[in-house]
Amino acid sequence: MPKNLSEQLLHDLGKDIVLGIIPPGDVLPKVETLSVEKGVSRTVIREALKGLSARRLLESSTKTGTIVRPKEEWLWWDPDVISWASEAEDNRPFLKQLTEVRLAVEPAAVKLAAKYAEENDKQEMKEAFRVLEQATADQKAWTEADAAFHNAMLKASHNQLMISLVQTLHNGLMQSRETTIRILKEHQDEHGDTTTKEALKLHEDVLKAILEGSEEKAETAMTKLLQSVADLIDAMNSGRVL
Repeated sequence: MPKNLSEQLLHDLGKDIVLGIIPPGDVLPKVETLSVEKGVSRTVIREALKGLSARRLLESSTKTGTIVRPKEEWLWWDPDVISWASEAEDNRPFLKQLTEVRLAVEPAAVKLAAKYAEENDKQEMKEAFRVLEQATADQKAWTEADAAFHNAMLKASHNQLMISLVQTLHNGLMQSRETTIRILKEHQDEHGDTTTKEALKLHEDVLKAILEGSEEKAETAMTKLLQSVADLIDAMNSGRVL
């Protein structure tokens, strides 16, 4: 959360840029003008613009002023940029891309977990799954338990680069979980607990494969799990679920 005026302004402007309210190619007003419009000092404006430039959302020159960069140049791995993108009213395209990244990373991570997991890792994963089983009645608890379970599996990979990469995606991942779990809960209300049982079974299959030390089975099980998420998001995009 923003802590001071410059951080609040950075958050507000950054979100407007990422959500397309201020589109690529737009030239921002001068510092003096923004200072009057926002009711803050020029120092606050400059600090906010500096932060957005560091995230490659803006570029400045004496000839053109401060302009919004093309989306392809944005620092998408920045946690703030990910968070702003996930907050879009229609965040389905972003969630689809996020799931595609997960499909590229997490199956490889659990394959490593099956190879390198130590006894304490295995105990942590089993406990995380136990909590997940007990959390499905409550959407918020399920979201948090799902994150903890995936993080435990990721940690068991002992690959710091993968761990760091997925942690960078944290805000987007939580938004993705909140969206997909909400839909699963709605389907559960309509069709009983079949949907919940299916989701738990997919998670359990990954866990069992890791505990068995079966690298290929773990990779396949995680791919199947994440593909079910991708299918749900595709269904959202096609209007089959709301």
